[in-house]
Amino acid sequence: MRSIRMQHGLSGRLLRRTVDLVSGVAARIRTWQIFVLALAFRLPLVWLRPQDRLLTENLRAGFTLAKRGYFGDPFPIPTGPTAHLSPAYPALVAAVRSITPSDDVCIYVLSIIFAIVTSCNVAALIPISRALKLPRGSGTIATLIWLIPWFAWIELTPEHETPLTVAALLTLVTIVARITASARPTVAAGARLGLAAGLAAYFTPMALPMATFATFAGARVRRWKMQSLLTVATGAVLLFAMAILPYTLRNYHTLGQWVFMRDNFGIELAMSNGPGARATTEENSSAGGTLERLFNSRAAVASLRDLGEVEYYHRQQSAAVAWIKANPRAFLTLVAKRAGYLILPLSKRWYQSAVADAISLMSIAGGVLLWRSRYRLGVRCLAASIVGYLLVFLLIEHDIRYMYPALYLESLLAGSCAIALLRIWRDPQLLVRANGVPSATN
Repeated sequence: MRSIRMQHGLSGRLLRRTVDLVSGVAARIRTWQIFVLALAFRLPLVWLRPQDRLLTENLRAGFTLAKRGYFGDPFPIPTGPTAHLSPAYPALVAAVRSITPSDDVCIYVLSIIFAIVTSCNVAALIPISRALKLPRGSGTIATLIWLIPWFAWIELTPEHETPLTVAALLTLVTIVARITASARPTVAAGARLGLAAGLAAYFTPMALPMATFATFAGARVRRWKMQSLLTVATGAVLLFAMAILPYTLRNYHTLGQWVFMRDNFGIELAMSNGPGARATTEENSSAGGTLERLFNSRAAVASLRDLGEVEYYHRQQSAAVAWIKANPRAFLTLVAKRAGYLILPLSKRWYQSAVADAISLMSIAGGVLLWRSRYRLGVRCLAASIVGYLLVFLLIEHDIRYMYPALYLESLLAGSCAIALLRIWRDPQLLVRANGVPSATN
């Protein structure tokens, strides 16, 4: 018995020292130090990548913009102007290509830019955690998760815009949480929210549902009245519409139809729901009989060119909806599998699956543990943002690249959970309160 008490006392002292150490590091650590360390891990990997580069839709469209002066031709053969992609990253590709001597040099420069952007994203988790008023040390835990480049292919390869999407979403959720926490529910506050969401939409259309869900979550915590919520919504809608108006008018002028930022939902829905469709991108890429990606199918690209991009995608969407109506059980099975992968993300690399699964499960636990705590505004805004971002992926095939931005948001909840559990383990009495809320988090 004495031995057990001694062991318990030793473990208690160790936990107290762990909590104190994390808190001390969190207080002394500087954002620039995290940035430098994260960059030191990633920058050498730029030159270790294979030399065979994949010209994806983003790179093709960016090169077309730089060389021919219009935003289009994202596929293996020219198809004309496009709204298949979010415009921000191809514009960056075009800018870099215009000042570099070749496509290969441009791609290397873009890889370096992505290493810098990713390192900024990692370093930003600490000030973002503070801005969201999460438990002290939460941002430090989150940065430790991302310091190692577990997802180097996503972070450093310029084929896709994912690191820029992460930066946009981290900024957006911080702005939403800070405005709902500190600002009066006015038209001006709503205008700031709308402007932030509109600018983020140039990186991903998921900014709109994400900002909407997060704002409603913050409004509920702040107990805004319906009139106040409508006031904020008025300003938000107005500024959001003004922010996306230039690109919307461009789409109407060049494509002949109104398109909200991107027109690719129909093709994504068709690739994810149809005869022989599977729940993941990896499975759909290798399964026979599924709809080929436009990137790999010249016949499909030729058909798109002849019909026009918007019309082709509308037809693909109609075919997918018809299949869903005719096969509801198969569709719901796919939805259930994709929902499972949102909770336990899957990658072809086992260590990525392990890291992503741990982040996801810890974030869920953190959300539950801290839901009613004094940290509830930041926690609920994060949780709502994650739901808003991921909701469409119940309909679209699962890919670890699609999950990557959500994992950044989830890592802040995971870090909060780790800190709360350390505090509770240090002093179990913190778990006891009259209302049943863990006061370790209050």
